[in-house]
Amino acid sequence: MKSLVTAEDIKQLHRDGKASLDIVPSCTIITPEARDVAKKLGVKMLEADTSTSNKPAVEANARQAIKQAVEAKLPAGKHAPALLEQLIEKAMRELNAPVPYCDREVAANGVILVRGGSVKFGRFDGVPDQVVGLTDVITAADNSSIAAGFMQWEKCNFPWTLTYDEIDVVLEGELHITCNGKTHIGKPGDVFLIPKGAAIEFGTPTKVRFVYVTYPADWSISK
Repeated sequence: MKSLVTAEDIKQLHRDGKASLDIVPSCTIITPEARDVAKKLGVKMLEADTSTSNKPAVEANARQAIKQAVEAKLPAGKHAPALLEQLIEKAMRELNAPVPYCDREVAANGVILVRGGSVKFGRFDGVPDQVVGLTDVITAADNSSIAAGFMQWEKCNFPWTLTYDEIDVVLEGELHITCNGKTHIGKPGDVFLIPKGAAIEFGTPTKVRFVYVTYPADWSISK
């Protein structure tokens, strides 16, 4: 079982005044965003001696990291402990899956080009028992006040309360957003604005793929 290091873990280390993190490469998954944040904040990844590694401790660290990441994604006060535990267990089972990524070109002046066709999807941990793909491609680690990424899924609906402003641009299929009992249907080329605080239901009766843009970029710690 591998431990997971997220961007939030690196930020917390920095807030605690720590400048390094001991890792066991063969037992650790570091997300691309975590590496970007570590470089930006000057947090070094120090490879530990694998002969002294402890499997129970590694699993405990992974569980704690996953718990923090899941809690950051779920609306504050909107989830039951049982749901949180279910999401943690699901994430633990998926730790050995490939880490999502995308091809990016970064110019000296900060301009970033993301190759949409290269995006590999991870699993969105905010929706239990559903296969919803999500990959962040622009984050706060890019010195941006906004974030962006891709989502896709087929034939499912799920409720969500936004703690940030979001714009969704439909690329393929249909994106259904239901609020106040009315369903709004977006098709390729259509744009949604969902304001902070809105309680909605995302869904599609077929399939959907879209780009999302959120403000602020670090919405998970701006509640």
